[in-house]
Amino acid sequence: MRASKFANLLAASLVFMATLAMAQAHAEQGAELAWLRDGKVALVSLGNGTAPAQAAAPSDKVPLGSLWKIFVYAYLVETRAQESAYVCSATAPAEQAGEDHYCCNPGESISRDPALARSCAPYFAPARLGITATGWQAMWKPRSKAPWLLDVAHLRPETEASVADILEALQAMPPQARSAARTALLQTGMEGYGREAWPQLGSGIRYKTYSWHRADGSAFGGAAGWLADGTPFWFGARGSSRTALATWAAPLAKALPEPRWREAGHANDDASCVDVDFFARYPLRAVWKGDAPVEAKAGALDGRYRLHFVNGNWLTINARGELMLAGAEGAAPAISGRMTINDYVARVVDREGGAGPTQTVRALAVAARSYLLQNANFEGACWHIADSTQTQRVSANPPTAAALSAAWFTDDIVLSGVSVRYHRDAAGANRLSWNDAVSHAAAGWGLERILAEAYPKATLSTIGGRSECARLDAAETWLAHAISGWSNRLRREPGFEPLDKVPNVCALGQDQGHPYSDQRRLRIYVRGWRSLDERITLAHEYLHLALRFHPHGADEDYVERLARQLIEG
Repeated sequence: MRASKFANLLAASLVFMATLAMAQAHAEQGAELAWLRDGKVALVSLGNGTAPAQAAAPSDKVPLGSLWKIFVYAYLVETRAQESAYVCSATAPAEQAGEDHYCCNPGESISRDPALARSCAPYFAPARLGITATGWQAMWKPRSKAPWLLDVAHLRPETEASVADILEALQAMPPQARSAARTALLQTGMEGYGREAWPQLGSGIRYKTYSWHRADGSAFGGAAGWLADGTPFWFGARGSSRTALATWAAPLAKALPEPRWREAGHANDDASCVDVDFFARYPLRAVWKGDAPVEAKAGALDGRYRLHFVNGNWLTINARGELMLAGAEGAAPAISGRMTINDYVARVVDREGGAGPTQTVRALAVAARSYLLQNANFEGACWHIADSTQTQRVSANPPTAAALSAAWFTDDIVLSGVSVRYHRDAAGANRLSWNDAVSHAAAGWGLERILAEAYPKATLSTIGGRSECARLDAAETWLAHAISGWSNRLRREPGFEPLDKVPNVCALGQDQGHPYSDQRRLRIYVRGWRSLDERITLAHEYLHLALRFHPHGADEDYVERLARQLIEG
């Protein structure tokens, strides 16, 4: 049973490595990127060296691959469909059995959002959903003129469409459907085929991956979706979606247009809001409109204001209608504000951190968002928190572009499993030091490593509750003890390099395939550790990490034999 399993793993690993090598071998031919903004399609060709490859024309056609599913998803949202879940069956027809692999295990079911994230084709089959040509056209004809989108029969991966038509279709998607799709597709970037790319691309960008082949038979894949401000984009390159994203993540991140951060909250219909009581520990004496000694009227603040505090200090702020001034005649004035979560996070970054290296600012954005969810009250559909040194300080001024960029780059991402704290210069247990993080960023540390250093027991999760690592604490304890017993034996193995710390052991869901080790994050994903077979698997994946810089690390037979020797003794 295990031999067959690891043979399959080896085969899958070799296929992926070969595909990735092929994608890298063709990298000099470049990848193609396009986006639609202000009614114009922009085209960029990504290539190595100083001579980029010729970009495709907007009218050049490309295969849809899995992109057709996102438009069916939008139809279901917009028509308020109440479709049944899809059940994966062990007795599925032969032509469907392969597709079930992406959906769920035999006998299990899958609902709409995870079906989109996992690219479950049977779920979105128009025949299963009862979508008629008349109903489909009623949805899309007022929004698009693309022939392929208006004919439900064209919802197939081999259908070819122009890049411009794909971008226009993404832009034509109704706001509610786009917002729902963005939420569902976060899983693709954090846990799916985009997990290797998200540290470069961030979580504010949301996309559906696709893979197919061109007329010449070459593999072709990529992603399409929206930037944080709603700008639709399309990306394509040789290889599968996974290899294309892994190969081109860094150049893609540099080539994508900067989102218009001021429009991001509106574009995504961000209903998550934060109510802030400003200056909770510093009472106001008066609020002037402008710099003249003319008291501002109660209500929304818009423009420049001078705040005078009871302690004699004063502050000048600029407001854009998001702040409210309260206080009856003769009563002390008070200022409150309502803003989106990312606007709030950016204001905290400005107030608590300020300017700094990009990776440090992003790390603080995750910490500030995490602190909000752990300490604020949820009242009337909004989070409610005070601007105070006892919580976290919030700038009353509109956030800077750098802070907004960091907030949207880490959109929806929080730390779970620990009580999050941070400080300007004092590090501690589960407490990020801003100064230390600045030094780490200067040394080349990325966002994930900075957070892992400050919060070693935390995992990255989403506001909606999904975690990219459900920690198996008991398995980590067992592994730490086992490693100490293996040390003498493993020092004799060529290429063995002990890890600085015990890797995080994460629970692998039944729908997430075989156990594996994440060499970039130094994590192990397994289903358990109690049985003999599970402990051999855990040792097996640990060896992949400890031998990651040596050819033995990719030799499944060698790693399996060594894992059995360690466990069976």
